[in-house]
Amino acid sequence: MHDALFSLLFMTLLLFGSPGPAPISLLASGANFGYKRNLPFLAGILTGLSLAMVLVNIGLSQLLASSPRLSSLLSFVCVGYLVYLAYKLYFQDTQQPKKSLIPSFSQGVLLNLINPKAYASLITLFSQFEIHTEQKAQSIVITALICIALVSVIDGLWLLAGAKLGNIFKSRQHIKRLNGLCSVAILVVASVLISH
Repeated sequence: MHDALFSLLFMTLLLFGSPGPAPISLLASGANFGYKRNLPFLAGILTGLSLAMVLVNIGLSQLLASSPRLSSLLSFVCVGYLVYLAYKLYFQDTQQPKKSLIPSFSQGVLLNLINPKAYASLITLFSQFEIHTEQKAQSIVITALICIALVSVIDGLWLLAGAKLGNIFKSRQHIKRLNGLCSVAILVVASVLISH
């Protein structure tokens, strides 16, 4: 059991700690609006991930595997949303960061609900690194709780890093450059996703 737990923790850290749409968005938003004002966005991201876990475990991966058209359509919708996020971030007015521009809870939910990296990571975790118990439902719940707990810390650290960068980069010009860098990173992730 200890080996399985270590493997799950390590793979969760690798899969969800690496830059992807959610961590990059948290980093940029933290730099622009600070830590506390982004907590609803972070909660939305975690809620979206939890909902994605449910979808993976009720058979979404089998449905997508059996329907290449649906899989392709979902990929294009996901990439389209990532391009929209990159655009919105890049062209954000850094001179007057408005409260209305702070990403919302619902935007966080949507981000992870249509995030292909999240689904690929979850499918990997639940198919290869699930904590096994006598009952399948209990195995899924334990694995999900461990994953969400660790991702909460990981994403919280990405948000905190962004907030710290926002404090270091006092100039709005520096924040604009960071936004540009994060936009490019989101576009790179989108291009990798579309190529698969």
